[in-house]
Amino acid sequence: MIRTFIAAALACSLPTSVIAQDMQSQEERVAMARDAEQTAQLMADVQQAVALAQMQYAGMTSSTPDASYQGAVAMPAAQDGVWDTVVIGSRGEGDNAALIALAEYQVSDGRIIAETIHLPGNAPLIDGAFAAMAEARGFAPRAVLAAGNNTFCTDQAEGSASGVTFATIVLPPREDGSFDAYVLNGPIEEGAIPLGKHFRVSFDAFGLSGEPELVTDTCETVTWDAANRELSMSVYVTEFDGPAPTPVHIFLSSLLPMSMGVVTGDIIWPMAGGAIAEPVPAAEAGYLLGE
Repeated sequence: MIRTFIAAALACSLPTSVIAQDMQSQEERVAMARDAEQTAQLMADVQQAVALAQMQYAGMTSSTPDASYQGAVAMPAAQDGVWDTVVIGSRGEGDNAALIALAEYQVSDGRIIAETIHLPGNAPLIDGAFAAMAEARGFAPRAVLAAGNNTFCTDQAEGSASGVTFATIVLPPREDGSFDAYVLNGPIEEGAIPLGKHFRVSFDAFGLSGEPELVTDTCETVTWDAANRELSMSVYVTEFDGPAPTPVHIFLSSLLPMSMGVVTGDIIWPMAGGAIAEPVPAAEAGYLLGE
């Protein structure tokens, strides 16, 4: 994979027209990218809601979360722009543990607008769609490891799960009850974000649906110096062996302090802040394939 910085912001400066050998194929690729962008936005909305809920819960409770604490899940409320979010706990041990709602929040525009905290002994059981999402949140990383995906980018011996950090984002169910969980390889932190070994795990109304899908297969990591004053005007360019960028690429662009360009074939897709622009020929953008 290529690690190149371009000194101008592609998303702002490049033209939007594309010379395509097969216009219908190009239109299909753009449609794929737009679908991926919608999924990436959903990922970002969910991640913001669960992060705010978990921070609020931690701030409102004096005890440090123990092994019964299981993170949080979120899905859209009846009101537009509002996310119902549940902080998950477990009661009991092993396969017989019941999932309970330690707290319930409503999140809108990056702020908590409603809060209910339950005492652990009286916390209600999680049911319905939230129960399926809560179970998937714990199961998805185990499904990835159980499927034999043991080539993570760590210094550990191949096949070892030690040293692997996962961040799991569970998306809301579709009308038919199916939904996806994205298992992102980490650590995702300030100054370094892995671009590869990220998975999509699909679920239907009955549980796991098919094998986990490796969305991006690379050990490439985006790194940067936060003290670099030109960072916001830089573009990190990476190559991807696919017809269009994935939701993971676009979601990760929302976490970067610079723009990103994803090269697929002979075109480049500019993106920044979780949004993607129209693709342009890579050569027209000053990017030489194979550099």
